Amino acid sequence: MPISKLVVASVMTLASTLGATAQTLTATVQDVRNADGDLIIAVFDDSKSFKAMDVANAAALASIPAVKGQASVTFHNLPLGTYTIAAIHDENSNSNLDTEKDVPTEGYAFGGMDRSGLPPEFADAAVAVGTGATADLKLKYWK
Repeated sequence: MPISKLVVASVMTLASTLGATAQTLTATVQDVRNADGDLIIAVFDDSKSFKAMDVANAAALASIPAVKGQASVTFHNLPLGTYTIAAIHDENSNSNLDTEKDVPTEGYAFGGMDRSGLPPEFADAAVAVGTGATADLKLKYWK
């Protein structure tokens, strides 16, 4: 095989391998009470960062304008693996989940969150990312 054909074949093989390992995850945030501020959605690939809500070490992070009702964001080029998702409705766009006496005053959600509103364990909230993975999150508002 001539060198040029060998190089092209190698590049095509590498591209198809990379494409097979880079996947998407679409997160849909439901029950957004108004269009104020932003929705911040973080995707975590390890339990330590998830438990600490350390968005600086999130595997992926998105901030989109809030819309009343529901909004979706798709994360591209995620390696195959297991992830958890968290979202906040940052109504005043200060990049924080505001609280009053330790009670959130803005909406928040976790994948796998139950009615208590407490964050689940990483394994209980895990989403396996593969072809066309999706996650639905329902915001909880205390006030």
